[in-house]
Amino acid sequence: MKQLKRHLFFCGSEHCNGQQVEEVMDAFKEQFVEHGLYKHIKLNKTSCLGLCGNGPFALVYPEGIWYYNLTAKDVPRIVEEHFIDGEPVEEFVMLKLENK
Repeated sequence: MKQLKRHLFFCGSEHCNGQQVEEVMDAFKEQFVEHGLYKHIKLNKTSCLGLCGNGPFALVYPEGIWYYNLTAKDVPRIVEEHFIDGEPVEEFVMLKLENK
């Protein structure tokens, strides 16, 4: 079994599914392949995550970062700055879960 470093959850409920969720997920997949990260990051579409009207959004674990109102154009920057350089892109962050 491969060792995962991060897990992304995308809301696929009926409210968010019409908001280009698949397009954003595909953009993340393409970027992860391009940067050789795909073996360590899992992407899943989930049922409602409770933030209706703010999608498409991605919840990144283990950090607990909620990115919202994403477009496919936002993804390369998020991958570069967050997934490669380790700094969340504050411009797109809706919530951060506190790790205690």
